[in-house]
This record gives sequence, structure tokens and C-alpha cells, in this order.
Amino acid sequence: MTRAVKLMATLALAGLCVIVLAGPVSAAEKEEAAKNVRYGGDIRIREERFDDLPIKADPPGVTRGGENDYFRFRTRLWSELDPMQNVTLRVRAVNEFRAWDKPDASPALQRSNYDFPDEVVFDALSFEVKNLLNDKLDLKVGRQDMIYGTGKVILEGTPKDGSRTIYFNAAKAVFRASDKTTVDLFGIHNRSLDELAINSADRDLTGFTSANDDMTEQGVGLYLQNKSNESLPLEAYLIYKREGAWNQAARKDEAGAYIAPTLGWQELDSGRGVVKNSELNLGTAGLRLMPVFTENLKGNLEVAYQMGERGDSDVQGHMLDASLIQALPLLGEMKPTVNYGVYYLSGDDPASKDDTGWNPLWARYPQYSELYVYCWDAEAAGRWSNLTMPNVGLSLKPMPWLKTSAMVAYLRANEKDGPGGGAERGWLGVIKGEFEIKQKLFCQRDKLSAHLWLEVLEPGNYYKVEDTAYFARWELMYQF
Repeated sequence: MTRAVKLMATLALAGLCVIVLAGPVSAAEKEEAAKNVRYGGDIRIREERFDDLPIKADPPGVTRGGENDYFRFRTRLWSELDPMQNVTLRVRAVNEFRAWDKPDASPALQRSNYDFPDEVVFDALSFEVKNLLNDKLDLKVGRQDMIYGTGKVILEGTPKDGSRTIYFNAAKAVFRASDKTTVDLFGIHNRSLDELAINSADRDLTGFTSANDDMTEQGVGLYLQNKSNESLPLEAYLIYKREGAWNQAARKDEAGAYIAPTLGWQELDSGRGVVKNSELNLGTAGLRLMPVFTENLKGNLEVAYQMGERGDSDVQGHMLDASLIQALPLLGEMKPTVNYGVYYLSGDDPASKDDTGWNPLWARYPQYSELYVYCWDAEAAGRWSNLTMPNVGLSLKPMPWLKTSAMVAYLRANEKDGPGGGAERGWLGVIKGEFEIKQKLFCQRDKLSAHLWLEVLEPGNYYKVEDTAYFARWELMYQF
């Protein structure tokens, strides 16, 4: 019996004891108890197709995995219980399996092919207490989602299982210093494997390669949000992160000898055929400003700096995310908005033994692009780094039930460390349509929605491939 099964059995037995001991209850008591128990769920169906995605690989001139075409079926059920005032228990169970058309995924390990029925995981299992210290303090402990700002540093706790889950094993305290100022203090401990998974697939959640890297991620942080100045809301943060040491398979040259790593924090163990990656200790300080220039013109500016060490190497990195958001009121209810932005992430200088590339902390997810996040895989799964990306986007609602958006971006590497030797990662285009199909189908709170998503990338001389890459997806989501 797994630990998760034991835990659920214990909770179920405890709940049964409470019911038996409580005895009969009145109708009024039943009605009040119903308000303290909430439940719901969602069903998501996706088909995703992509091909010709360029990667930084050796040998050069290759793309990621060839053509892919598969369906994803994700179901989630959740429940919340308020055993007493200001106290909430939350649990959510998730399952996702896949059906593959291309490639043939049947020979792959379960952790890669998600073959039916796959595993059941709990991406929420938390205990929350609110309004302590005269309504100044909230505490939340356990497995939970955490999203800060625009998600450039904290959003994704489980990057290697895609969009199935994003949870953190964390403890968080939220202190309300005033009506318009909050300070969050949190601690994170994410292991590579989920010990609570039922029918476990031994799926690595934190590592960088396709193998099980057995890397533990830990951290503590402080995140301030202040809205005292309505024309200049701001956020500031200090975060420490530790990535545990981990090993990856060593590559061989044409003669069959292991290739010695060139990075200062790596060491070849030829006896075991692995490259050892040293532990990383990293501090990040950041500031985000959200100026309101006029009713129709707003801005966003986030800057951050990193400093730390990995083995005998020093680590430094910096990030800038800036944009102007212009609403165009002339078209009325269509609500058109134009976004002009630039995203900058420092790259790792190949001539230095130190690591100067930006580390996205807990932001290894698609960010600006579903297509391009796959292109990082041959470097480090989901690691946004070494990038300058000016971009322009447009969004509008041509119909009350339809929201559309488009973006064009130019991607450039700050360090020319790609197989093509150049700096141009390429031109990226993104088009998305979001549909609200129906609400209140079977109950008062349910909703059926969908989206269509298309991305194309014309790769540049950073790579040694010329074929246009594409990513396409449709989604159907029912929430209740």
C-alpha cells in the first residue's frame, strides 16, 4: 500500500468517526455544513502537433524528435472543507494520459508516453488558516500552486510534466501590512519524484534532461506587493534557491571515448559514464513597476539580478521584461489592445568558466511561446536563458464569446553558442483564439470553453536547420 493510499484511508476513517460521534443533525445544521464543503473539477482534451523544432544539439543540423501528434486527456477533481472558521483544507486529484499518433510511443517508458491509465497525483493537499493577528496574517502549508507577478520567477514547480501540474510543496505566510501592501514569506521543497503518486510512473518533475536527474529544488523567498501609489504599483522580491547536485549521461566522440565537459561546474566520471553537475546556490533580487500613464496606456517593467555559486564557479545573471500596453477605445466593445515589449535574459559566456546565464528559477514553462519552450530541451528542459526578444502583439474581442490575440517576435541569442555560430534564433509568430461556448449546461457554475493555437518559427543562423517549425493545438475544456 502506497503512502498516498494510507493517507487517504486514514483521513476517510477519521471522517467516518466524526460523523458517527456527531450523531443526528438538524436541517439548519446540514445547510450550514454544506456551505463549508465545496467541490468541483474539470476535464481537458487537447491535440498537439509540432515538427521541425530546432535545438542546440551535437551533432548539429537536427530538430527535436521529428513530427509529433498526440492527444492529452486530463481530469481533475477537487474539494475544500472548512472545519472551523478561517480554516480550509483543500485536496485536488489529477490524472492525465495520452494517445499517440506520431511517433510510436509504445516502446518508451511510462514516464514518457503517459499510457492509459497512467498515475493519479495530488497537486493540491494543503491546510490554510486566515485572518490571524487581527486579520493581518494568513498561513498556508502543503502542496499548492504559487504564481507571482507575470510568472517570470515563480509559477511552475513541476516543469517536466508539462501543463499537467504546476504545484509546489511549500509553506507560505501572507502578511497584510496595510490595505494596499502585502508581504509574502515562503519556503519550497520540491523533490524529483512524487512520493504520493498512485500507480506511480516514477516521473521526474524537476530535472533538466529526459532521464531521471534526481535533483531536489529548495528555496526561501520574500515577495512584496504595494499599491499605495495608484499610478505606480510595484512589486519587489528576494529569493534564494538551491538546486541539488545531479548526474547526466556522458557523451562519446567518434572514437568511443567519453567527451570531457567544458563547463566549469561539471566533472566527468568515466568509470560510471556520467557527468557530475555541482550543486547550485543562487540569490535573486528583483523589482517590478506597473506605471499607469493614462486610462488607456499602461506599462510593465521588471528587472532582476542573480548572484551565487555552482561548485568552483561563480554564477551571475540578469533579466529585463518591459512592455507598453495601449488600449484603443475607438473600436468600443471589441476592446483592442496593442502590446509592445522586449524580453532580455543574459546568456552563459562560453569563454568563461563561470555561469553568466539567466536562471529562470521556478519559471520553466512556455512563458511567451509553447513552441520555443521545446527548443530549450537539448540545453536544459524549459530553461529560458540567453535571449533578447523584442515583440509586438494585438488582442481584441470581435465577438462577446471570442477573444483573439497575435504576436510577432524576433529572437536573438546574446551569446553565439549555437551550432550555427550566429546570433539569430529566428522569427516567431503566435496566433490564438479563445472561445466561450456555453455556461450553465448542467449546473449553475459549469462552463464549456475551447481554444485554437498556432505558432511558427523561421529559424536563424543560431541553428543549422532551415525548415520552418510549427506548433498547433486545439483544446476543449469543461469546468464544473
